[in-house]
Amino acid sequence: MILYRKQLSLRPTRHGLLFLVILGAMMAGSVNYNNNAGFILVFLLGGMAMISLFHSRNNLAGLGIVFVSAPPVFAGDTARFILEVQSNGPERAGLTLALPEQAAPLVTTLDRNETKQVHLPLKTMTRGIVRPGPLTVSSVYPFGLFRLQTRIPVPMTCLVYPAPVDGPAIERNGGGLQDGTAAGRDAGPDDFQGLSVYHPGQDVGRIYWKALSRGQGVFVKQFTAGAGGDLMLDFDAVPSTDTEYRLSRLCRMVVSADRRNIFYGLKLPDRRVLPARGPGHRHLCLEALALYGIQEPDA
Repeated sequence: MILYRKQLSLRPTRHGLLFLVILGAMMAGSVNYNNNAGFILVFLLGGMAMISLFHSRNNLAGLGIVFVSAPPVFAGDTARFILEVQSNGPERAGLTLALPEQAAPLVTTLDRNETKQVHLPLKTMTRGIVRPGPLTVSSVYPFGLFRLQTRIPVPMTCLVYPAPVDGPAIERNGGGLQDGTAAGRDAGPDDFQGLSVYHPGQDVGRIYWKALSRGQGVFVKQFTAGAGGDLMLDFDAVPSTDTEYRLSRLCRMVVSADRRNIFYGLKLPDRRVLPARGPGHRHLCLEALALYGIQEPDA
């Protein structure tokens, strides 16, 4: 997104208002006492203020801002929205970037035709998808007398996982525990069982590459391990009627199971994730927990 001059609003800062009041008092004194030196000083300072207006507009005109990404975080953590800012103006740019409800705006400078990545922090409170709203861009360059400001609707989103919550281990059917610890099962596979069709989120390390190279499709190798089988983390097995607590408890189980590098799946009332492991599978499960029961608006 490119900023144009017609998008910018201009108003004096607190220091600018004080400067204008003093300049007006100096002008009144010069007229009253017919002081030529006072006139020269007033016109000199007034001319500097007018020149600063010209440089202020050139400072933000042509500025390019693009949203890059926002890594997922857990509820309660600070999300970081990564933006790419490019100065297309004729001179060095000094600006302030701020999100709604952001505690401390970010102040940065860019040289002529420089591109820089900036990180805007925002505290998260609940799971789901965070859309911080319009980005406020402002500048008091070069003397701090006038503030140029605009609000631009940069489309930014960040996925927020539920906050992990510890709790008692949950017994599952067939033995073992559903707290992310495997009972009677090794972390690694033992015996080759066969092939199955690949599903998104499964461990890519188990893909049968020979079949893929022959154009026969994408298959994954199935293995059997010790007693207990793959973990299936079940929403209905969590002993609570509080939906958010159940999701947070399952979130802790997913994190624990991923840390132990075991095969696990997830069962929600509206979705089922087949057992697998790896970073991709971890994100798939946490994303399902984050978006559970949330209706996305139509594009």
